[in-house]
Amino acid sequence: MIRKNLAGRCGMYCGICEIHRAYKDGGKLRLDVAKKHKCLPGDVRCEGCRAVHIVGWSREENWGKNCVILHCLKEKGLETCQDCKGAAACEKWGAVVEEYSHLGLDLKLNLRRIQELGLEQWLATQDERWRCQQCGTPSVVSADQQRCVRCGTYQL
Repeated sequence: MIRKNLAGRCGMYCGICEIHRAYKDGGKLRLDVAKKHKCLPGDVRCEGCRAVHIVGWSREENWGKNCVILHCLKEKGLETCQDCKGAAACEKWGAVVEEYSHLGLDLKLNLRRIQELGLEQWLATQDERWRCQQCGTPSVVSADQQRCVRCGTYQL
């Protein structure tokens, strides 16, 4: 089943987020993420961007429930950054796009592909793309995590 909550409004695929993966997969990953963010393992929880207001990470200043993109879109009554006429010149979105480009993610392309393919098909392609080629486990991609948490295979 494809979960629409995993389609980030900025173009991120939330299925690879360390917070989401730690919440869903638990175990050592959840303990490691809690230690990294100096919180209790029970604080590590997120169902994805489109559900972050219900069950979401609130430990960071600019993302999760406090996401500057989410607040901006809500203020403008928009669904995604692609829907915003000022997106090309937006400093907030530009900073996020730049940050994730260092991890091999193209948020602008992702939003275009969502429009071309439709949300469900894009999510299916992302789910397939971001699974470990060795063992099939969903990947975790962050600044300090680019290996499969199950088998250790390099992911990018």
